Amino acid sequence: MANRRESPLNNQLLNDHRDERGFVVNPFEHLADTGSISNCHAFSMEPGSTRGGHAHSSRNEQVLVLAGTIEVEYNNFTTTLTAAAPSILTIHKQVKHTFRNSSNYPAVVLCWSSERDEE
Repeated sequence: MANRRESPLNNQLLNDHRDERGFVVNPFEHLADTGSISNCHAFSMEPGSTRGGHAHSSRNEQVLVLAGTIEVEYNNFTTTLTAAAPSILTIHKQVKHTFRNSSNYPAVVLCWSSERDEE
């Protein structure tokens, strides 16, 4: 029988905060220090669902769609983000924003916050 060694990998289960809209996970919640990036989380959005309706007082938020398509509403504008044409949208601090999935398919989104001044 071969010697069994402890695995050098750590697979940590995350609290996925599930409800009827989908899930939210923060892959950095177990770290003591994330540097200038904080509150990174992934979430799913079922068709017809909405998330957000808030602003962040002291940090920018970056948004990347990993699957599907969402609309981001802010300052009377709407921007469409899709995994088919990946991009990172920066929502500046104090800008109220809402995410909406108006498609017929689930979407998966990755968001993180930073203190960087981005154009």
